[in-house]
Amino acid sequence: MAHPAEDVLIDGVLFDLDDTLIDTAAAMHLAGAAAAAVLWPDADPQRLAIAGVRFRSDPGGFFGAYTRGELTFAAMRAARIADLGAWLGAADGQVARAAFDAAYEPAFVAALQTFKDAPACLTALQDNGIRIGLLTNSGADYTAAKLRHTSLAGVTDVVCTRDTLGFGKPDARAFHEACRQLGTDPARTLHIGDELHADPLGAVGAGLRAAWLVRDGALDESVRAEVTRRGIAVIDTLEVVRPGRLGMRLS
Repeated sequence: MAHPAEDVLIDGVLFDLDDTLIDTAAAMHLAGAAAAAVLWPDADPQRLAIAGVRFRSDPGGFFGAYTRGELTFAAMRAARIADLGAWLGAADGQVARAAFDAAYEPAFVAALQTFKDAPACLTALQDNGIRIGLLTNSGADYTAAKLRHTSLAGVTDVVCTRDTLGFGKPDARAFHEACRQLGTDPARTLHIGDELHADPLGAVGAGLRAAWLVRDGALDESVRAEVTRRGIAVIDTLEVVRPGRLGMRLS
């Protein structure tokens, strides 16, 4: 694979969605805490305050199991809710998903924000004839709702989700099918995402170009050196993703 500093012709860009184009983490932190306070009001206040962080961190690895096709989206969500309830000390961690969603979803939607650098990035690529798509490990319905509430619906040429594909990142098939739908050669497609193993490492393993988005810039230099050695560009903003930037000719 070519080093990012080389001049590479790019026909398409695939974006991860959560925490790449939209600030899903912040919304989950707020919504998880709000739902926990409603469902488990007698729990330890210190734990309730960070319940959203716990919910998103998913220490049980249920989202990973969903990504690999081992759980349905509904089963994954139910397992995460039960895990959160048990962590909060509920006698019965099992809570009806409908009850959780009734408290969680309004707070989540209200907190969803598009990152300020995303719209200009997408527009610049489109204006220069670059095909753009989404490749996310989230579910189709949930992805559609996120796009609707952040005004990103219809912005990209294709939207590929874990359940519409039947497999998720970092499975090479996910990247290849997304490129097929986008109409681009993987070798001339750039993937941008924030999760190291699912996004950039998965992308280069599938033969795509890759950029790792580390928004807070907090990165061990040895890790930076290793991913750069593998041909992955490390960026801290989407502002650098423009035709002629990233050492690539995006045309």
